[in-house]
Amino acid sequence: MAKGKKKSKKKDAALIELNVQLLKRLLKLYDQYSTEQSSIPSVEVTKTIRALLEEGDSLSKVFLRPNPSKIVKPVEGADQIGLTTEPPPIIQTYVRPFIRALLTCQLSALKEFSVWNICMDLLDCLELGNYIKLQTTVLQTVSLYDCLLQPDPLYRLSASFNICRTLRIVNLDFNEFGDEGCLLLCNNLAGNQCITRLSLTYCDLGPICGAPLGRLLVETALAEIYLDGNHFGCEGAYDLIKLLLIDCEKYNIDKEEKLRADMEAKIQEAALRVQQGLPAELTPAEKKERKKKKKKKKKLSLDDMPPCGPFVTKIHLFDNEIDCLQADGFAVVQKAVNAFARLIEISEELEELDLDENVIGHVCGGIILEALKSRKERKAKKIKINVSEKIDQFVFADILKLSAKMKKKRKRGKKKVNHQKEKGYTFLRTTNDCFLLDLL
Repeated sequence: MAKGKKKSKKKDAALIELNVQLLKRLLKLYDQYSTEQSSIPSVEVTKTIRALLEEGDSLSKVFLRPNPSKIVKPVEGADQIGLTTEPPPIIQTYVRPFIRALLTCQLSALKEFSVWNICMDLLDCLELGNYIKLQTTVLQTVSLYDCLLQPDPLYRLSASFNICRTLRIVNLDFNEFGDEGCLLLCNNLAGNQCITRLSLTYCDLGPICGAPLGRLLVETALAEIYLDGNHFGCEGAYDLIKLLLIDCEKYNIDKEEKLRADMEAKIQEAALRVQQGLPAELTPAEKKERKKKKKKKKKLSLDDMPPCGPFVTKIHLFDNEIDCLQADGFAVVQKAVNAFARLIEISEELEELDLDENVIGHVCGGIILEALKSRKERKAKKIKINVSEKIDQFVFADILKLSAKMKKKRKRGKKKVNHQKEKGYTFLRTTNDCFLLDLL
């Protein structure tokens, strides 16, 4: 036993030493490639790597963002002497040097890669795609916030998503690539069996994106979709869940037929047992034997791969112009809300539905309420649902009672308009002003 322990300790020490050498090489290459590209290394990344070197741990998370800018004070008396006080050129932080360092080292422990507020061009996206395609990559999360992604670079990058079998979360918030970029992304994600969460908030998406995203919800493993702050409108929102609703209806019909067939099989089995002189019900020993057989069947399934099909748990459509403020507004919004209400009634997987900041009106608020009541009668689990407060106050209060509370994640404000709640007031924040709108 003592010899085994010594071997394990030596092995651990060897792995730690190998990891330290790898991180040192990564840091050296990052500095070298940054100098070649006239870039300044990210302070946060270098601090993280140096801390890991001291601890002996591997690099599993990376967060790249611009370094804090320093204010250069003018020299006293420079104007009197006649010297110019032009500020020195600002050296920016780029993404490509670090990705090149990852590729050169072939770092295989990285699980989360995040970039915030750094412009990513075509070459950056190609390099990141090459890293994602590596066979040794175990990347699980890719988050690119406000990176000014354009349609073509996004298309080249997303072509690698289907290759990485470990990738589960893709977050592209605040990249205004619009309808063209979204359609190209959907083409690349068709048939994906790995990604379970897709976030495209504030990406300037319109109604045309509803149908292709809706196909992803029923044909891939996608279970959570976040589309806050776009322009889907009633038409886009309806197209998003149309196919999902059809699949949920089929799933429930198939489930009822299966239950009916099981009941008939049990009745036939009981009659046959009576004819054979056995008790109609199974004995405790027989029940245990059947349970063991069922457990053995479950072990054959692939637990590491998420299921594909209508297993959507979270749909977020906060502030998406799903309202009656358009031509034939009431008929259009009623059609969309009826579809969401039906989904609330029959979907067993749905956990969260965010329709806040969409002026659906009093009648449609009542439709949502009736759907929640129907769900309660079926004794289905509660779902977390948000709707606009601009409906009948009693209907709104009843919706809150019948739904679970949703913990809304804090997001960066919208570039032009940002809704925030502080000290009991709702504010509308723009780039220059802050106006008090209403008391809560």
